[in-house]
Amino acid sequence: MAEINIEPKKRSSWGWIIVLLILLVVGWLVYKYFFETQDGDTMNTDTGVPAGMVMPIAPVFMSV
Repeated sequence: MAEINIEPKKRSSWGWIIVLLILLVVGWLVYKYFFETQDGDTMNTDTGVPAGMVMPIAPVFMSV
């Protein structure tokens, strides 16, 4: 009787590439959700002008 050699199929690496891409997308979404504010800026608490430096608006008197 003749002997038939059966070789197992080589597995494609596409499955691991797809899993890696899915993990990258999920990681990016988690980063966007937890580490950025609603307006898209990163957590920056600098408002520009300190509260102690704001001068009140005084009425301007004009002589005619």
